[in-house]
This record gives sequence, C-alpha cells and structure tokens, in this order.
Amino acid sequence: MQYKGGPRLLVTDREGALYLERARIHVEGDRVVYHITDDEHRREYNIPHVNLAVLFIGQGTSISQSAMRLLGEEGVHLAVTGSGGTPLHMGALTTYSATRHFREMLPIYLEPEKSLAAAKAVMRDRTARMRRVGGAGAQKWLRVRDTAALNTACTRFDGKLETCGDISQLLGFEGSFSKACYAEFARFSGLSTEHPFRREAGAGEVTRGEVDPIRLVNRLIDHGNYLCYGMAGAALWALGIPPHMSVFHGKTRAGGLVFDIADSFKDAMVLPIAFSLAREKDAKDAERTFRGRLINAFDDREILKEVIGTVDRMIAAPSTQSGSHKGVADA
Repeated sequence: MQYKGGPRLLVTDREGALYLERARIHVEGDRVVYHITDDEHRREYNIPHVNLAVLFIGQGTSISQSAMRLLGEEGVHLAVTGSGGTPLHMGALTTYSATRHFREMLPIYLEPEKSLAAAKAVMRDRTARMRRVGGAGAQKWLRVRDTAALNTACTRFDGKLETCGDISQLLGFEGSFSKACYAEFARFSGLSTEHPFRREAGAGEVTRGEVDPIRLVNRLIDHGNYLCYGMAGAALWALGIPPHMSVFHGKTRAGGLVFDIADSFKDAMVLPIAFSLAREKDAKDAERTFRGRLINAFDDREILKEVIGTVDRMIAAPSTQSGSHKGVADA
C-alpha cells in the first residue's frame, strides 16, 4: 500500500547521502531501485528512500517519473551533479515545512546589521569546524601531527570577526582565511614547495594519463564543494527556508544562502581528503575515491545535524550578538 502521509523520518534521522552515476533509477512495486547501465546481468539495488536525505545523481544517470514521485513523498532532496558537480537541486513543492524558520529568517535577510551578525555566526562555526574536523582530517588523511598553524589561522580570523563592521569587510577577511587554509593543506600534502598551490575553480575534466597534482586537487575541491552544497540545500529545504535569502554571498545570487551555509563546513570536510589524493597516479580513480570518502564523512560527522545547528545559531545571532556566542565546538 502506498504511503501518503508525508515523510516518515526527520531529515536529521536519516542516512546522509547516496551518489549514483551511469545508473537507471525506477520503481519496482513500492521500492525505488536502480541498476548500473553497463551491468550485463541487470542486477537491481534498493535505494533506501525512506531513510535517505540526499540523492546525488551523477553523469549518465536517468530517473523515472514514478521514482521522482516516491522520493518527493519522502522528502528526499535530489541533487544533480554533472562533470565536477553542477549545482542543480530539486525538492517536492508539495512537501510541507513549518514556517517558523522562514519567518525568523526574513528580518535577518532584510536588515544589513542583522545579516552581519548572522554571517559572523556562520563564520565562527566555520573556524570551529576547521579546528575540529579539518584538523582531525589532516591527521587521518595526511598523517599530520602538528596542526598548530591551522589553528592559528582560525584564531586570527576569529579576531578579525570581532572588529568587522560590514559584509564587504567580512568577505575580505574570509578570502584571506580561505587562502591560509589552502596554503596549510598544500604544505601538509607536500605541494607547497614542490608544486605551489593556487586555487582555481572550474579546473576542468580529469583524464587518465599523467596527472597534474594542482589541477587534480582543484578538480576535487570543486566536486566536493558541490556535494556540500547539496547537503546545505537539503537542510534549508527541510527547514522551509528559501535558498536565496543570503546573509553574505550577495542578495541577488541564485541560491546564495546555500553557499553561505556550506561555507560553515565545506573546507573542513573537503580539503583534507582532496589534498590527500594529490599524488594519485590515476585521476579518475582519485575522484571516485574522494567522492566515496567524503560521502562517508557526511554520515560519520552527521553533517545534516551540524548544518541545522549552524542555521539555528545563525538565526539566533542577531538577538544575542551582545552576549557570548555558543559555537559548534561547544554545542
């Protein structure tokens, strides 16, 4: 019997994400299933749509209308990623979300002073996660023992946030912090002297053959960022907050709030894994390994719960900015 009562599980109670490429997704009975297009034996695999938050659809994948309907009924957020991850996100318009978060977010979006306080809250979560998650990732994937310089960069950025007077200034400080993080992870991976790292978005398709480590890392960061945008988008959609209500990525940028929220965790999650694969000899294998590790990390770190916590702190920040900030490290 088909279930029509809306999603059965809260987004925070589900598995984080599933990524499929070169697959055909359809419905068998009341199950959403897929098979790989080059599988000669046509084996079917279940998609746990009741217990799934985000379904990433990669290259060469198709999905039937009936499968889309079942995913929509369970509130599964669909993120379509192309080569390197194109940020196309879809959610059922008929899925009901309470309006509390939207109503609380609207005055923050409209008032620059409140937007600045909210942006600072997101950035404080960013530095807290870089210390905790980014540092642990550097130790796990890059075998780094001493992350003191990374912590120093976080402390420096936190100090600048205290004196920041407007969004433009915050974005300048944020850019410097990003560069410092790239430099540290490049140093951890051994690229900083042998191959000076420069961040270049849109590095292009990775191919088999001789691998340029700088281009490969840029490519992996692009792909990882778009996966993080999918997780941030799913959290906002579940909370009923329109993705264009940005607090610091520009009021006219499509989906700006997705980028705002993703900034709170993407570097800490993506950079350790991306730089750990800089010396892989096969770029295609590196991308596959990277994607698997990152999606597993989403579940291990319960990133959807983390993101929703960031949204709550962002909304609370304008009314508590004169008091102490309870950041992600203390939550």
